[in-house]
Amino acid sequence: MARGVGAMRRQRRQGRAVLCAAAALALVVLAPSRAEARGCREVSDIVGEEKCTRYGGKWALEQEFGVSFDFGMRYSEISTSGSNFTEVNDKKGRPAGYQTFRYPGEALGVKSLSALGAAGGISLFLYHQLYMRFEGSLAFGSVSTASFTASNGVKLFKDDGLDVTMFQAGIIPVGYRIPLGRAALRGEVLTGFVQTQVDHRTEAAGLPSTVSASETRILIEPRLAGDIWFTQHISFGVYGGVNILDTDGRGRAFGITLAWHNRSFDGDTSF
Repeated sequence: MARGVGAMRRQRRQGRAVLCAAAALALVVLAPSRAEARGCREVSDIVGEEKCTRYGGKWALEQEFGVSFDFGMRYSEISTSGSNFTEVNDKKGRPAGYQTFRYPGEALGVKSLSALGAAGGISLFLYHQLYMRFEGSLAFGSVSTASFTASNGVKLFKDDGLDVTMFQAGIIPVGYRIPLGRAALRGEVLTGFVQTQVDHRTEAAGLPSTVSASETRILIEPRLAGDIWFTQHISFGVYGGVNILDTDGRGRAFGITLAWHNRSFDGDTSF
């Protein structure tokens, strides 16, 4: 009887030893995976001193600083009414005592000048879907201008080919994006400037055969834009706006963009 009781005690001790060994093995195997799931790492030799990151801290981009880069095409118009053009004069090929010419925009004989070209920009998200943006464009066009005499007596004629050049640059201090699932709407106001240059042909003695005149005006362009996501990081957009400082209401602009975003769907696709 005594031998039977002793055998049962030995079996219980062996069973407890096996359970302890299994538990220790489970801790060794599972501990690294749990630490990895929590995003924790030891920061000193003292047990329990760890530095942990939030869930998704290493792979989720929704909380990261948002930025996007885009390029595309821009069509621009400006009114000639109320504008004043000044000769682009680098003094090369000009006779001594030559006076730079000027003329009002109405002398061109057209109501507006237009150009189409390349554009690009960068958007920086400030908070949630609020962003600021920097952009610029370079566009070219052709116009059939009238023949007229400028302020210094030089007669100007239409120049053939692409005789209109527009350079535009500006900043959007604050814009806002409204997520609509795989699409989005944006409201923004571009502030900056647009410089327009018109080329002319002249037959005046002592001058080059082609001369140019330019005008620079302030640009305040409220506009509405829409985007469609091709992938979670690439979107296609369109926009339209008007320069509210254009004296004749013809300062319209339209554009298309292809953009890359570092955050998936800019961090929000909710309606």
